[in-house]
Amino acid sequence: MKNILYASGYTENRPGTGIKRMEFDGETLKETGGYGPAVNPSYILAEKEFLYAVEETGDSAAISRYPLTGGEGNRYIIPGAGLCHLVRCGETLYASGYIGGCLTGMRAEDGETVCFLKYEGGGVNTERQEAPHIHSAVPSPNGRHLFAADLGTDRLYQYDVQENGALNAHAAQPWVQTSPGQGPRHFLFHPNGKWLYLVTELGSLLLVYRYDSAASILTPAGEYPLFEKDCAAGALAADIHITSEGGFLYVSVRGTDRIVCFRVLEDGGRLLAVGSYPCRGKGPRSFDLSPDENYLAVANQWSGNVSVFARDAGSGALGECVAQAAFPSASCVKWGER
Repeated sequence: MKNILYASGYTENRPGTGIKRMEFDGETLKETGGYGPAVNPSYILAEKEFLYAVEETGDSAAISRYPLTGGEGNRYIIPGAGLCHLVRCGETLYASGYIGGCLTGMRAEDGETVCFLKYEGGGVNTERQEAPHIHSAVPSPNGRHLFAADLGTDRLYQYDVQENGALNAHAAQPWVQTSPGQGPRHFLFHPNGKWLYLVTELGSLLLVYRYDSAASILTPAGEYPLFEKDCAAGALAADIHITSEGGFLYVSVRGTDRIVCFRVLEDGGRLLAVGSYPCRGKGPRSFDLSPDENYLAVANQWSGNVSVFARDAGSGALGECVAQAAFPSASCVKWGER
């Protein structure tokens, strides 16, 4: 049975077909269509009917919506700049702005902006934390709250989601502060909703928080280095994913160019590092598990290629690279739904 893989890549700040649709038959990746034009589509979101993409440019912001079948779509200009992530919460799409240090909410149905948050502050790393850099946002398991990671201020912000998509700071815990210089990037909740896992790009740590869903409060519960020894020079942690049953968690690390695997223990509160696997490229910015979780696809930005690996469900280990495709400045990969 064929799986569909969507991939995006930077277009050198010019409009182009930076989003492609590929078929994977277990042995090869075959391009079957494209989407665009778009400028630097850094992140994509594949749903049942539409494919959404955000543009990472320094002085503007846009979200595009395309039919899954391909071709041109609708492009919505929104407030912000340098978009790098997109997530749906209810009827609203929330775009994270790295360059703009902002978070923008857009109604998915018609492109209407429903909220715009502009952040202030910075961190101890004067090169990377000179200003706020919102890198991703994720809804709480019940969809009533939205969390946003700010690489620039070392904070994970929390909001109450209003009926119209507007965001209000969560009074009981408006943010969680990491240690200085960590640079929060991507994060997710365990499928049981009891734990949150946060990857820090600059510190290359995986932080674990216990989540009290009744009060929507996070409590630090552990931290795990993404290296067996000292942090490698130039290493930058990136993406994170967990299996549907919550048994294994994966993190990509650029610089070392590896995918790190953890076994999840004790209902999610403890992790055990079980393997580290080369990604057959450089700069694994994004990766994704296939719907059946037998494969893992990686977007290697620096080497400009997409790799697909076989995965062992029992051990969590990644096996051989079963397929590769050239894709200049690959930024994101997402498997389609079956």
